[in-house]
Amino acid sequence: MEHSLHVTHIKIKRSQLYLTIQLPRPDMKIQAELFYQNSSQNFRHQLRCVSRNPQNLIFQIDVSVLEPGENDWNLRLYSDDCPDSWMPVIGSRLRMQLILGSYSVKKDTCLFFPMGSTGHRFILRSRPLRSYDSPLFHFKELAAFGLGKLMNPLFKKRHIWLIYEKYCISAQDNGFYFFQYCMKHLPAEEKKNIFFILDKSSPQWKATRKYRSNVIPFLSFCHLLYLMTARLYIASDSRLHAFAWKPMPNLISREINKHDIYFLQHGVLALKRVENLFGASGTSSMTYFTASSEMEKAIIEQDFGYRPEQIPVTGLSRWDVLKDRSDLSHPSILVMPTWRSWLEDQSDETFRQSSYYREYAALLNDPKLREFLHQTHTELIFYIHPKLREYISAFHADDPLIRLIPFGSVPLNQLIMKCSMLITDYSSVSWDVYYLGKPILFYQFDLDKYNETNGSYIDMEKDLFGERCLTREELLPKIHEYYENGFKEKTAYAEMRKKYLAYHDHNNRRRTYEFIKDQGY
Repeated sequence: MEHSLHVTHIKIKRSQLYLTIQLPRPDMKIQAELFYQNSSQNFRHQLRCVSRNPQNLIFQIDVSVLEPGENDWNLRLYSDDCPDSWMPVIGSRLRMQLILGSYSVKKDTCLFFPMGSTGHRFILRSRPLRSYDSPLFHFKELAAFGLGKLMNPLFKKRHIWLIYEKYCISAQDNGFYFFQYCMKHLPAEEKKNIFFILDKSSPQWKATRKYRSNVIPFLSFCHLLYLMTARLYIASDSRLHAFAWKPMPNLISREINKHDIYFLQHGVLALKRVENLFGASGTSSMTYFTASSEMEKAIIEQDFGYRPEQIPVTGLSRWDVLKDRSDLSHPSILVMPTWRSWLEDQSDETFRQSSYYREYAALLNDPKLREFLHQTHTELIFYIHPKLREYISAFHADDPLIRLIPFGSVPLNQLIMKCSMLITDYSSVSWDVYYLGKPILFYQFDLDKYNETNGSYIDMEKDLFGERCLTREELLPKIHEYYENGFKEKTAYAEMRKKYLAYHDHNNRRRTYEFIKDQGY
């Protein structure tokens, strides 16, 4: 499929978008459709051609008939006389017009706006309206961009480090604990140029007030200015998480993608393939990529395409503060499944029909599990992944020994340190529990679909550092077994630790800091 057709002009009138398509040949008879599809939905709308001449076609998009939601609508052009179809691209002149102008349509609480996707391919993005969609914020963006360009040579001399985590909404992952290390151990002259970005609505906002001069409110003018002028981003997620999520076309995002970034990682690479995202040629490539072992470094080098000198083996920053605080007299089981890519941004109805929801809802309400919890006075904590946090209300457990905890309301590392064992599926949180030498059960009821959609870097049958269960009938007896042996990790899994974890000395943050300084930042 060749990108040979271009969108040259976009006009918006009320709820209508008018797209001008440049024709390479006057005899081409082109039709158009707008479509959005994922694993469970397939929406398609034929577009009406409202004007035609030898050079151009104008198609009308009626936003009022489009299904609302957090979707990226694709435009497909085709001809009955030709087997090919085209995904038109947006030229540089129009891209700049989209950045500087206001091209959007509101539908109830949803916003629709045109933009360029990968390869500048035209998409119509829809998502809920957010505070950063206002004209005032757009003006703030332009002001920060202009000042940043003007003052950039001066700011670069300060060697500003900008640290953040997923969506800039939390301070409980590798980003915050590396920032905390810098605040505690570096001289004042050095740490004055190290900043952590955090949304004021974060549950951790008050706890970070002790570092108030170095914690910058998310989307403040200072935040936007430092995004433009920082020497280095240091983060547990991609550059996209440093700014507004799914923003309209803007100048700040273009600059963010040019910055160097040290990737602290969110976990250890093993259970989920992400090279298409974080690989050297991926959509969110990194400048430096931390690893926790030589085995993981080999994965990053071979599967992700990074050079050895870009991959320091340091260990994860958050592990430096982990301690085993479990109490056998008050046992606690942490249940934390990871997200499913095929469920992200789905309707509540679609989510409730998924095997993911059905299996975990059934587990939380299993009579045998509840009987075990009450007989042994064991607490079970269900903590849902941040990308699925909007669905926490779908789960119910009318039992005092079962707690459902929304993402961010309790620091995750506290739950990890206090738990006696972990039940997960493919989550990287398993590495934190493994670091502490606690038992792990991998509940992988949808393994076939997961392997088809995501895949892993290790053999799930031979290389897991905990026992694998495919059904609840397998899972429940294993929980009993670990309770009976005092929640002790089995020797076979303990012996795998040297292979998977290079360090266990609480100096991961120091190694990370020293590597960054050695690179001249």
